[in-house]
Order: sequence, then structure tokens, then C-alpha cells
Amino acid sequence: MPTAPLILLPPSEGKASGGYGAALDLGAISFEALNPTRKRMVLALGKLSERPRVAQKLLGVKGKALEQAKAENASLETAATMRAIDRYTGVMYSAIEYQSLDDDARESFTQNVIIMSGLFGAVRPFDMIPAYKLKMGAKLIRNKTCAAVWKPLLSKSLASEADYGVIWDLLPGEHSAAWDPAKVPHETRFTVKFAERGTSGEVKTVNHWSKLLKGALIRHLVENTNAASSADSALELAKAFSHPEGHSFSPDLTSKVDQATELVFLKE
Repeated sequence: MPTAPLILLPPSEGKASGGYGAALDLGAISFEALNPTRKRMVLALGKLSERPRVAQKLLGVKGKALEQAKAENASLETAATMRAIDRYTGVMYSAIEYQSLDDDARESFTQNVIIMSGLFGAVRPFDMIPAYKLKMGAKLIRNKTCAAVWKPLLSKSLASEADYGVIWDLLPGEHSAAWDPAKVPHETRFTVKFAERGTSGEVKTVNHWSKLLKGALIRHLVENTNAASSADSALELAKAFSHPEGHSFSPDLTSKVDQATELVFLKE
């Protein structure tokens, strides 16, 4: 039986507020080796969020959104927590519709998905985390982006999980910078691009619907874990995916990009 795939996801900008769990316990979060850096990141974010001008530049928001972000970041160690899968509420996560997955697909999502976080490095869907505001590209400590701080640590942590299997790298560029695929043993790394063909025949990358489309694809992957675990069967799985928006797998446009197989889903 093939090794289970790793499915790498970004968090979402949108996050549920409040929580139903106890305060943050770093010792209970996955990837224990990241905890010393997590502690530093949490302390630094809390302190910098208390400085108005610094906070606005660091967090990239204004007005009420800034005030909410500052309040949440100031209480990271004491605020109530909730599962990451409940905390992240963006378009991609809404499209996954985790709650409506059957038991096998939920287990696959829980076991195979890793969410890359600017604050925590990486978390599993059931890790209990507080509300926070921090982008992977923000400079929080040592005047380095979060991605640069995490890159050697996450590469090592992912290497212990990959086991020469298939990696579904569904990360945007900002989050892709937080790990080095060359240091993570894998059989095949798949990336994904959604595109559409214009009236004159040109192919353009879709940006507006990409999160919605990606969420539907992730659902397809966890509902078909065995097929998603093998390089050969993954291509057949891609062919079986189609979205109501009209995107379907295009073998002709699929190619090797940056040492990965970029699967292209095209809307004619």
C-alpha cells in the first residue's frame, strides 16, 4: 500500500473569533520541535502588536480590523482556542466543507493535511489555536520574514513526515517560501494551477476563483486518499475532477515546473 500523501495548505486570512478550548498549550500542538521558535514568535507578536505604528505595518490592516488584530495578538497566551479546521474560515476552507465529509474522508483530512502558519510554523487540523493575525511574509523577528525563520525548521519537520511519498503542494508563493522541497524526501510533488482560455485562444491563470477551486480539489483528494497517494493514480484522479465552474484537468498543459508536476485545470 502506498504511503499516505502529505497535503500542504495555507491558513486563511479569515479566522473565527473566540474559542471553546483552554488557553494555548504549545506542548499539545503537533511538531514539538517547532515549540522554541513558536514561543519566540508568540511573545514577539504580542509585544509588537502593542505598538500602533509598528502594528499597522506588521499586520497590514487599518481601522477596526487593526484594533481587533491587536487585541487578539495581545492575548495569544490566554485566549480561548479552537481546532485549526474551525479557526480558519476563508473561501478555500468553506469549499472543503469539512463537516460534510464522511468519516473516512475526515480521517484522511486530519491525518494528511498540514497547514503552514506564519505564527506556528505548521499545525494539524485538530491542533487547538487562538485567533491571531500574522502573514507568512511579515517580518517579526531578526528582521526576517516568518517564511525565512521557519524554512529550515519546517523542512526538517516535513522530512520526518514525507517518507518518500506524494506531496500535494497547494501553497501560494508566500507560504511555499517557508520550506525547501529539496530537503524533503518524496516520490512526486504536485502543484496546481487553474486557468481559462480566452476568446482568442490564450490561456490565463485564474486568480479570482482559485481558492474556491482549490478547496473543491482538496475535498476530492481526501475523499480518494488511496488514489492521491501514488504518482500514477494521482493523474487518473485529476482526470476525474471537474468543478461546476467548468474547470477540468488538461494533460496537454500539465508540465514540470520547479521540480514539481504542475497539474493544470482548464476552463475552455
